[in-house]
Amino acid sequence: MDESFPSHIPFPGFEDDYDEDLDDISESELDDDADDSRARFRAATIAMENRHDKFAEPQALYDFLYEFRDDIGLVMEDSYTFLHVAIRFVKDNRDARSGNMMPLIQSIVKEHPMLLKQRDSDGVTPLYMAICTRKPLLIEAILSGCAQYPEWESAVQDSIEIPCVRQKSKTCLHIAFELAIRERVVIKLIKTARDEALALQDEDGRTALHYAVDSRRPSLAAARLFIERDDEILKKRESEGTANLVETFLDVIDKVGNSVYRHRLATKEKKRSTSLERDIKRQTVPSVRKTSNKSEKQPISDRGREEIGQKLPSSPTVRLQKADIRTASSMQLIEKQEKPDERSGKQATAQEWNKILKELKLHYMRTRNSVMAVSFLYGSNMNDIELHLDLHGLPSNIEATPFLEFLSSLKFDETLQFVSLPDIQVDFKRRSQSIPHNDTKKSGKERRDLKFFFDCLQTQGVQHIIRVDVEDSREFPHSDQAISESFHKITVEQFNWKKVDLDPRVICKLGSKVTWGEVTPDLSTTCDSQIREVTLSWSGNNTILRAWSEPEGLPLLPRLRKITILVPADEEMAESPDWVSACLAEFRQRIAKNALTKADSSVVVEEGENDNVSKSKDSSDIESGGRHIEIYFVQSRGKGQNPENLHTFGQPRPSVESRAGYRWLDTVYGFADILKQFWDRSIDEFRPDMRKHAVGDVVVALIDDGVDAYGSSVSANIIGGKSFAFDKRTNMLSPFYVSELGHGTVMAEAIKRVCPMVKIYPIRVNIDSSESGQSSVEARSVALAMKTAINRNANIILIPWPIQVTKSSPQDKTLLEIVLSRAYNQNILLFVPSDRNEEFQSSLIFRSDEAFRIGEARDDGGAPGRSDSPPDADFIFPGREVITQHDIESPRRSSDRTLDLSSASINVNVSLAAGLAAILIYAFKFVLLKKTAGTLSIGVETVDKDDLSQLERLQRYHGMMKAFQHLGSVTESGFLKVWEALDPIVDEMKDFTVEDQELGRLSQWFSQIKYTEDR
Repeated sequence: MDESFPSHIPFPGFEDDYDEDLDDISESELDDDADDSRARFRAATIAMENRHDKFAEPQALYDFLYEFRDDIGLVMEDSYTFLHVAIRFVKDNRDARSGNMMPLIQSIVKEHPMLLKQRDSDGVTPLYMAICTRKPLLIEAILSGCAQYPEWESAVQDSIEIPCVRQKSKTCLHIAFELAIRERVVIKLIKTARDEALALQDEDGRTALHYAVDSRRPSLAAARLFIERDDEILKKRESEGTANLVETFLDVIDKVGNSVYRHRLATKEKKRSTSLERDIKRQTVPSVRKTSNKSEKQPISDRGREEIGQKLPSSPTVRLQKADIRTASSMQLIEKQEKPDERSGKQATAQEWNKILKELKLHYMRTRNSVMAVSFLYGSNMNDIELHLDLHGLPSNIEATPFLEFLSSLKFDETLQFVSLPDIQVDFKRRSQSIPHNDTKKSGKERRDLKFFFDCLQTQGVQHIIRVDVEDSREFPHSDQAISESFHKITVEQFNWKKVDLDPRVICKLGSKVTWGEVTPDLSTTCDSQIREVTLSWSGNNTILRAWSEPEGLPLLPRLRKITILVPADEEMAESPDWVSACLAEFRQRIAKNALTKADSSVVVEEGENDNVSKSKDSSDIESGGRHIEIYFVQSRGKGQNPENLHTFGQPRPSVESRAGYRWLDTVYGFADILKQFWDRSIDEFRPDMRKHAVGDVVVALIDDGVDAYGSSVSANIIGGKSFAFDKRTNMLSPFYVSELGHGTVMAEAIKRVCPMVKIYPIRVNIDSSESGQSSVEARSVALAMKTAINRNANIILIPWPIQVTKSSPQDKTLLEIVLSRAYNQNILLFVPSDRNEEFQSSLIFRSDEAFRIGEARDDGGAPGRSDSPPDADFIFPGREVITQHDIESPRRSSDRTLDLSSASINVNVSLAAGLAAILIYAFKFVLLKKTAGTLSIGVETVDKDDLSQLERLQRYHGMMKAFQHLGSVTESGFLKVWEALDPIVDEMKDFTVEDQELGRLSQWFSQIKYTEDR
């Protein structure tokens, strides 16, 4: 069958007469010329255009991909790729449907992701071209595999960052917002893009967010996603101690000097002015023509129009008429020309833009200092707009009228970053008309001095305050009613009014329109407060703690995330320290319980006029019921001494190495996460001949009761398996991909937590229980399993169960010893649990200098039930109780599933050790590959033989033991302080980019163990 060549797709390098004759060439004739890549590329193009409506059929797609498997990955002389051709074909042909072409594009990107980074002769990547077509399905086809394939995601991320030089250096994100691409597609682009992509600027200095706030299609969801990304960057840099040194994409200003917020306002004003001028012109032109027709009925020539135009400025009547139109009738003209539907549509769009600007503004004011916030909102701030009110330094007694005159001279934004007020008494004797009579009371239970200041702010138009700090008098504090009425029309997010034992009803009603004393039957179940943080002064009375922690107390606040309790000094407390500690511990528990209950069922967040808080994260927390409230206790230490932060006040007294186990987990998880990021983004940079030396998978053979391979978080890490476990009922082998007790799945998940890149080969064996309830495995089953692991070239063998050595037959013991000897000779790393009882003594069968015997550690780094570590343990690592509690307290777990560690027989500490060994091997491979790639600058790309030798040593017992010992000091109990070496490495890697060839501390650390003695 002959297929016609599409004339609308250009292919530089071919003459016109060749194009004319191409129709006469059949596909079979082109197939004969296999060496001519251009001809094959053209043949593939012809076939694609003629079969485009068939690619939704799997067989047709397969046939095409197989037929042109060597051609669709080519890059032509003009830098064209087959992706460029396919996308342009869909763009230029009405008959071509994006849905039919999606499978083809997805298949090409999956097999050749690097094509996404290829720019054609116009400097356009396939993704950029797809966005320009404004066809969502084409864009989604390119983005569809990012979550599943790291190399695909990396290529897309690179493509997003590649600017189009011929189009003012705009990136894919720029053009997506400029063309108002559908919201769901834009969301996917933002989620896929790296942080660096969000900060890229075009030739005008504008970021993607500048374009987003200038788009024809407002997207609140996209704006909230930008806010979330900014928040994540800030938190990351805050942990690194660089939050105040490095700007994010939200701090970028364009060449005109506009932030994204001011750019939106400028664009809005420009559009309004343009529309107004256009409407005025439409109104004035008919008037001019009508006047001209009265004097002369004949048509006016071009010259006549010029003469009229020259005479108009000299006519005072015309000037007055124009002025009247511009001032009095401008809005009337617009309203007359708009239809009701158009007005409602424009009103909805305007409301959407107002929400976007409001959330950007609030987020920026929450996360930046005053100088940055003023610049973001007002630039040079020529009008001297104030974003805060701080009255510290004023006299303790002031007169109301002069202060009102002073305050009226200030200009406030409707949203303030903070208001800080000392304990001030106001003299109302010389009362102004603007001061209500009710506010003249000044002391004791009727005191309302500070309410006066908030009333003044309301008069100035203030509606929202991020943080309120008020120093109230302990002797004559303000009444609860006065405090509540102070914020009747003002929204507060962080509330710190230092009145002792403040009624929780006052806090819950802040910003509410309910009048003090009014009956509110729904108050116990609903609350629309915007409070995020509260600081409360406590007298030491446990009744108040219980009132604050009641379901109708602080847990009622839907957005509350932080509570700080100011605890009196010990000498001011009527109760003993132990009693106070118990009360605070109970408070912590009640808050956690009641906050979770409210988040699940009873809290109803109503969106009202004063709901100015971004809901990008808080609302999702409320809806999911996953709210976590941080609680801090700060105790006064007497006069002349600074307060003491008691983060663990109300919790059990810590030991010397308190929370060492938690720190171990945080350190190792953090190291694994950042290495995984670098590994995934860099692996495609290395040539195949480099990878074959060092990028082989690290395989852990897990000898256990199987692993739940389907639907578990480790499914992608499993590379097959084998079973030696017989089902006694059927006398058939039980499947390796099902865990009988769930133990093997727990072990696999723990390994993956520590080493996300690891490959796991589960080998199922029968688990038996003794009369004492202790579980173990047979020696013969272990021997057969180890033999399989050796044959599968496993790097690490993990046996988390004790072996029945004493009850095994001599033949089985001999078989196990032979297999163990073979494993030693092949330098396979063995990890087994240390013996906790004398029933099995299985660790004795392993050579002390060939296998790692790992004990269990408490949260403080000690061994459970012992003053020292087990005598046969090389190290003790965090055990099941530590990991269980860590998962409960940690807001970020490494897996989606909480490990079931209730069984005392679970040796998860052994899995952590095996995972640690695996991640160290991957780390050295990464250093080796980066070092090799760095030799490109001198024209040589070879793998250093010494480095390969060190890699081999690291994968042996003595080399890995040396590596473990260099991770940190070891306590008397055998606990390894891994953070001493890994924390500095992680901190440094956070500042690196993927392109960095030198890895500093990580390379130095490996160099310290480079000359480990070989066996």
